Amino acid sequence: MQFDGDEFCAGALSVDFVNTIGGDRAGMANEKLAQYGDLLDWLAQADALPKARLARLDALAKSAPESAERLLRRARAFREALFAVFEAAREHRAPSPAALEIVNGEIARANAHARLTRDGHQLRWDWDDTNAIDTPLWPIARDAGELLTSDKLDRLAECNGDTCGWLFLDLTKNHSRRWCDMKGCGNRAKVRRYRGKA
Repeated sequence: MQFDGDEFCAGALSVDFVNTIGGDRAGMANEKLAQYGDLLDWLAQADALPKARLARLDALAKSAPESAERLLRRARAFREALFAVFEAAREHRAPSPAALEIVNGEIARANAHARLTRDGHQLRWDWDDTNAIDTPLWPIARDAGELLTSDKLDRLAECNGDTCGWLFLDLTKNHSRRWCDMKGCGNRAKVRRYRGKA
């Protein structure tokens, strides 16, 4: 699946990942991760892993399609657990133990592969050289762990679009952001308001 820039409007990789299902989760949902390759395409567009590594993962998935399919199911379960934990945070309530266990499990697996590497005169986080079928989940899990333990979590909001349901970080000074993206949901709302006045 080809993703465009509008797919990356949430302000955090893990929140954009939660938004890889379009529409209303409880009603007319639009699954954007239909196959393992879609997850790799999404990561490429997000610039979350190097292209050479994504190519190796694509070859690995093609050589082990059953493993790739299992990982895709795991990725979707992680996405829904992460959504549940984010929703609980937005509503100032405790997340379900089951959802938190899934999120914690993915964070722990990702952290097992995290390494500090030298980048010029500085150190930065990177990943070991393991080419595991679950590598695509590592940067998402690490980002989720960082967001869930940061002050930015208080800025998590849901799009006001009637059929959207996407989450985003409202980083405006006055907490005034209402739409996941002004070009999509925000523009549709403006058109509806204009037509309502006519």
